[in-house]
Amino acid sequence: MPPPADNLSVPGGKIRGMTDGERRWADPHATEAVRKLLRRHRAAVETVLTAARVDGLNELADAAAEYIAAPDRASAPEGAAIAFAIAQHAAVAYRTGARREQEFIDRFIDSWMIEHGHAFTTGAAVARLGVRVEEPEPRAGRMTPWLRVTAPGEDAEPSAEALHARVRERLGEAPEIAREDATRAAVEPKSVTTEQIRRLEAAMVDGRRWRAAAYRGLVLDDPALGQLARRLVWASFDSRTAVAGKSTVAGEFGVTGAFRVDAEGVLLGADDQPVELPGNALVGVAHPIHLGDSLADWRKVFDDNRLRQPFEQLERRIHTLTAEEGGSNLLSRFTDCQVRTDRVFGLQQLGWEVSGTVLTRRFGPVRAVTVTLEPGFAGGFRDEPELQRVLAVELRGGTFGVLDPVTASELIRQLERLAA
Repeated sequence: MPPPADNLSVPGGKIRGMTDGERRWADPHATEAVRKLLRRHRAAVETVLTAARVDGLNELADAAAEYIAAPDRASAPEGAAIAFAIAQHAAVAYRTGARREQEFIDRFIDSWMIEHGHAFTTGAAVARLGVRVEEPEPRAGRMTPWLRVTAPGEDAEPSAEALHARVRERLGEAPEIAREDATRAAVEPKSVTTEQIRRLEAAMVDGRRWRAAAYRGLVLDDPALGQLARRLVWASFDSRTAVAGKSTVAGEFGVTGAFRVDAEGVLLGADDQPVELPGNALVGVAHPIHLGDSLADWRKVFDDNRLRQPFEQLERRIHTLTAEEGGSNLLSRFTDCQVRTDRVFGLQQLGWEVSGTVLTRRFGPVRAVTVTLEPGFAGGFRDEPELQRVLAVELRGGTFGVLDPVTASELIRQLERLAA
C-alpha cells in the first residue's frame, strides 16, 4: 500500500521521492532516538534558548521548546530546525567522521518524515539555513554558545548545508531553494524584525509614546512594525496626568483606552468594536498594569483570534514592591542571590552597564539602580568566574517607592531573571 500523499513514510513503508541510490527504510524508532539526543544535550539546549530569549528571539526559542517537548506532535519546522542546530553543535564531541555525521542527520530526517511529512522536513532543512549557533565570545560578554539568525547574503553554516544537502539527497524531488529565499523563509518575520521587536518591548518597558498621527505613520504604516503592531495591545494616554477613576481602563496611569489593530488597520477594542483615536492622543504599547481589569478580556480576544505575540505582553507577570521595599532605597529580596556571569553580561542589552563589581541601570538624570556583585569582573573575560554573589541592590536618588509601577515591575522582572 503506498504511503499517504502528504506523508513521506510510515513505519514499515519506504520513503516516497528518494533517488534509486538512496532508497532505504525510514527508522521507525527515529523519534525516540531524537528524544534521547535532546535529553543528552538538555543543558546545552536550555543555555542557548535562554540566551536567545535575552536577545529578543522569543518566538524562535518558544518554537524550539515546543518541538523539544514533543517531537512527534504538530509544531513549527523552525522549532525543529533550531533544536537540531543546537543538538548538532553540542554533539560534535560524540561524532567522528562523515558516516557518524550522516547517521546523526538521518535520525532527525527520519523522525521528521515519519511524524510530519515531506513539507515539514523540507521546511526544517530550509529553516536551518537561516540560523546559526555561535561559539562563546567572552570579549563581547558571550560566555556560552548562542543563537543568531543568518544575515542577508551571509553563507549558512557548513552543518546547515549538510542537512539541506542530505534532505535533497533523500527526497529527490525536493525543490531547489535559493539562499536568499531560504534565509527569508526561515526567519521572516523573525530575523527581519528582531530589532523591531526589541524596540517595541523597550517602548512598553520605558513608556515610549507617539502622537496618534505619528503612530500611524511610524508604526502602523511601517512594513515590519505594522506586522508586529497587529499582534500587540495598545493603549491611549491622556496628554495630562490622569485623575484616578476617570479613565476607562486604569485611570491612575493616564490610560484612556486600549485597542488592537486588525489586518485591515482598523482599531478594535476588547469587545471587537471599532475604536476612535483622538488626534491629540498619546499611544504606547500597553503594559499589563495599564490594562487593569480588562487584562483577562484581552487575553481571551487574543486566544480566540489565535494571535501569537512577538514578546510577553498579556502573559507578562506583574511584580510589585512590598510596603517595606517602597519606603527603602534597598531591595533586600535579592541580597546573597547567586547569579550567572553570562546573564549579568546579557543585561547589557536591556540598558544595564557593567563595571568592576557594579551593575548599573539608570532611570532618568538623577536616579540609578546599582547591583553590587562579588567577586566582580577583572576585565579578563576568559578568566571570569561562572557565578557572582549579589551583595546589595540599591536605588540612588530616592526610595524604590518613587518608581512608577511599570518601572518597578520591570526592574524586579529583570533581576529575577538574572537570579533564576
